[in-house]
Amino acid sequence: MSSANVQTKPDNYKWTVMGIVMAGTLMAALDSSIVNVSIPAIMSDFGAGVDEISWVVTGYMIAFAALMPLTAWFRDRVGYRTLYIASLVIFIAGSVLCGMAWNLPSLIVARVIQALGGGAITPTGMAMISEVFEPHERGKAMGIWGMGVIMGPAVGPTIGGYLTNHFGWRSIFLINLPIGIAVFFAAFFLLFRDVPHASLRKPFDFWGFLFLTIFLVSLLLGLSKGEKEGWTSSYILTCCITTMLGLLCFLLVEASVDNGIIKLSLFKLPVFSACAVVMLVRSVVLFGGIFLLPLFMQQQMGYEEMQSGLILFPGSLLMAFVMPFGGKLSDKIGPRIPTMIGLVGLWLFMFMYRNMDVNMSAMDVINPTLVRGVGMGLLMAPLTAAGMNAVSQRDAGMASSMFNIIQQVGGSIGISLLSTVLSHRVPFHLAGIASSMDRTSPVFTETFQNLVHHIHSLGYTYAQSAQIAQGIIFKKVAQYATVLSFQDAFLVGSVMVVVAFISALFLPGISALKSADEKAGAEIVEEFVCIE
Repeated sequence: MSSANVQTKPDNYKWTVMGIVMAGTLMAALDSSIVNVSIPAIMSDFGAGVDEISWVVTGYMIAFAALMPLTAWFRDRVGYRTLYIASLVIFIAGSVLCGMAWNLPSLIVARVIQALGGGAITPTGMAMISEVFEPHERGKAMGIWGMGVIMGPAVGPTIGGYLTNHFGWRSIFLINLPIGIAVFFAAFFLLFRDVPHASLRKPFDFWGFLFLTIFLVSLLLGLSKGEKEGWTSSYILTCCITTMLGLLCFLLVEASVDNGIIKLSLFKLPVFSACAVVMLVRSVVLFGGIFLLPLFMQQQMGYEEMQSGLILFPGSLLMAFVMPFGGKLSDKIGPRIPTMIGLVGLWLFMFMYRNMDVNMSAMDVINPTLVRGVGMGLLMAPLTAAGMNAVSQRDAGMASSMFNIIQQVGGSIGISLLSTVLSHRVPFHLAGIASSMDRTSPVFTETFQNLVHHIHSLGYTYAQSAQIAQGIIFKKVAQYATVLSFQDAFLVGSVMVVVAFISALFLPGISALKSADEKAGAEIVEEFVCIE
């Protein structure tokens, strides 16, 4: 970056960057959820089973997480503009290949290619915004940018269902082509060319990247397959051993190199570490809850996929609207108070479902999601801005990559953890209900006999009626045990929020805002000295 380039940038350039980054982020975020409702159609088209089709989602998730550590290194080599444009090209190419896939393996490969571009778009965009906005404006900027991050998953299922029903499942990928081309040309012609950082000649940490990739891939594979394969199966044990070895080797390598693929020294910064802990817990609770809620609505309450998406939409929309306000509030009073209020909203979201029931109304489902929307809107932008402000400008790309990895891993942990709680509590409650039922009591006997007589009146024999009545009672008991297990899972999630609340106490208040501006000014001077 030269002084000439800085002077030629118009005053509204930062908003140009914001618009371009938001468009790309929205496209990448949309594709992370739009495919879910189209899975049955893809299965039918390719004649694939559940195990095979799961790789369409798992392959994207793994490739997405594996590339994130590389974004900071690529930025030092080629600059953010080139990296962002290249990521768009790869994502568009992968989307076209997905739409042209002729069998399941080709679709999986195309999804991996798509993820290689999408995995770089989000952290690169976050770092670009962090560079063009001053520290006292980053909360507002992250809030506006976060609207794209939230709106993608929020409208993804609804858009995916509509496109699949009217144009086929391939259209959910091909829709990225006109959007991606428009964003590409905007980035190519409107973004200023930036010069890579002074660490341009930093060698690539191959072994660190290899072991980190092994750690992330084995961890995400184990978490995504644990419930199906069984947590004590040889498959999961192998993933567990590989995960621990990958992490151990990664830490050993990073301790012995000067320029690692991940800058572990950032965790020595108290604010950065506090943000990382809050982000991890937030992702565990949020993604776990978002996974459980549609499952409950569809399996227990009888809603269809489109209905579930529409019920969840108001909360996501409210989150998007509140997010810029949360960012502005953080710029004025610091991130600590908005983050704590947001965590209270997230806790209430989980805790309000402690008495969930199959007979509750749609509004009973929607109301906690509205509380979550307000809470997450106040939480996300202040937290992201605080983490980015805690590091130097040169480490912005590294910090954004690390935060995205934490969120990806946290989301996978949340889904697996709460799914495990759900599955393990069902037999527990079944046994408890069965032991508490007195089948010799007059009430039970009378109820059973009335049910048998009713079924017999429909034309069945007494033997058939008794068998059907037993099945109905068992189904009712199983449903009740399942509902109690869902309640337990949401309660576990609410307890976990307490950990994040404790970490949020270490976030800066209003007194830290001025020092952040002063630090940024010193870093800009240092950057020019390094360039000269």
